[in-house]
Amino acid sequence: MKKFILKCLCTIFPVMVVIYACGFYVNFYLIKVLPKAGDLGQLGYFYIDKSCNTLDIKLLENRMDTYCDTIQGKYEIMTIGDSFSQQGITGYQNYLAMELGERILNYPDPGGREYSPEEISLYLLKNGVFAKLGCKIVIIETVERSFVQRMLDIKNIENLESGNDVLTKGVPEKKKDCLMETFKYIKYYLYKSKRPVKEAQLRTDCFSVSPHNMLYFYKDDLKILSITNDENNEILNKLDYLHNCFLEEGIGLYYIIAPDKYDVYQSYIVNNPYPPKTVVEQLEENGVGQLEWFINPRAKFRKMIDDGVEDIYHIDDTHWTYKASESVGHILAQKIKDHRRE
Repeated sequence: MKKFILKCLCTIFPVMVVIYACGFYVNFYLIKVLPKAGDLGQLGYFYIDKSCNTLDIKLLENRMDTYCDTIQGKYEIMTIGDSFSQQGITGYQNYLAMELGERILNYPDPGGREYSPEEISLYLLKNGVFAKLGCKIVIIETVERSFVQRMLDIKNIENLESGNDVLTKGVPEKKKDCLMETFKYIKYYLYKSKRPVKEAQLRTDCFSVSPHNMLYFYKDDLKILSITNDENNEILNKLDYLHNCFLEEGIGLYYIIAPDKYDVYQSYIVNNPYPPKTVVEQLEENGVGQLEWFINPRAKFRKMIDDGVEDIYHIDDTHWTYKASESVGHILAQKIKDHRRE
């Protein structure tokens, strides 16, 4: 019996030491620094010190206002999008506003609600909100990983909760479970396939902080890799419907697809172990690339990478940096200037 107990102790004790060591690391260090990490770092439980990166903010003035039901004044341009449209002073709207010399109105992030930016924009259009604000141009933005499903599932909204609620409700803060956090870290450390964050080595340095040539991206970037011909045609029809709805009200529409991080960098991965993503190529073959009002900046981002520009996207985040925002803002500004000259 004593031998059995001793054997059990010899087996369990090292395991307990490892668990306690991991628990100490996670709960007394990692949890404290993770709020400084990007969304990928927080999801995958890793921290990269970005204090030495080259991402100094160029713009000091925010020329973007946030929509609420009681807002006063007139805005010629309004944007509606997901988290890529909520980057504040470093967002594409701010660069667009600076280049055009005017203020831009942005709808709060609809994330956490059941409606997409496309559905919200149609609701605001049909209920005269854009006309009331004097909008001549509306810009819709959707991240690539959600684009296909959002377009296929687009529906009319009968009633939309107040825009103020989006700003005031917030998300209740969850209390950290130390034990669960520890086991989650151990699971991700031992089984990388279980991590919501994927990684791959790049053949060139794409980031200004170490590891310079390592790509971290969200697992859902691999969720929809291609589309069928029927889906392709339906998406094109939905885009035409969306565009025509705005044209009928005398409002110009621009649609931005925010490329997935994996899609932008996939051609730079060494011996890519992941399947290719071809949604954009399929859409372009079906005519989406010919639509002047449809903007996919992926080709521009890749040219910037080829020219040696680092940090198009944050190393530990799914989102692009101000360098990409500035590029998107410039593309929009040129199209809007041409539109206004017509």
